[in-house]
Amino acid sequence: MESIIQIRKGNRVIEGHVTYEEGDLIEAVFPSPLDVTVGDQLPCLLTADYETINTFEAVVVAKDKNRLFLFHSPTAAEFREQRRRYPRFDMEVKGWIQYPTQEPDSFFSVYSQMVYLVNLSLGGLAFRSDKQIPADQHIVFSFELYGRNRPDGVVKTDLVIIHERIEGPNYFYGCTIKGINARHFHNLRKYILHRQIEERRQVKIE
Repeated sequence: MESIIQIRKGNRVIEGHVTYEEGDLIEAVFPSPLDVTVGDQLPCLLTADYETINTFEAVVVAKDKNRLFLFHSPTAAEFREQRRRYPRFDMEVKGWIQYPTQEPDSFFSVYSQMVYLVNLSLGGLAFRSDKQIPADQHIVFSFELYGRNRPDGVVKTDLVIIHERIEGPNYFYGCTIKGINARHFHNLRKYILHRQIEERRQVKIE
């Protein structure tokens, strides 16, 4: 059974059907266009079987005729449990990794290298390198999601490599995000939410 969602707008309760739910985003279709605006915060009730009922507050982040896109942020505990359910997006973005040098007589204590971010989710990412990364390294990875001079696209994370794959001259590394500050986490979360809405609506959000 597909999930049913009820939203309260003033004194009205309006019921619709959930057509997409992943991460922070819920897409729902209603019988007719709704008198709501982007930014409205709405009380919601969600159920898949009429036995388990979830109530929460959600913010309208986009609308299209009788479709609403609702942002519902999980609690910290829910996020830790659900992080792996967030979507992963393919991309090709230049970035920089840093890790302690392996050469004891090196003038520099930190080694830096340019790599390419190839996919990204809220809990992890993968990058491509033309050089092999030493095993069991703590890596700091920095990248800009929208290109240069966009502070809302800067992300710097602490990574742990969980797998390596070699394809031709390139090395691919899948990583888990182990540390990220609040501002960069917000940038990452905003980007993923925008990508979700873009793919559902087939439009680009600036």
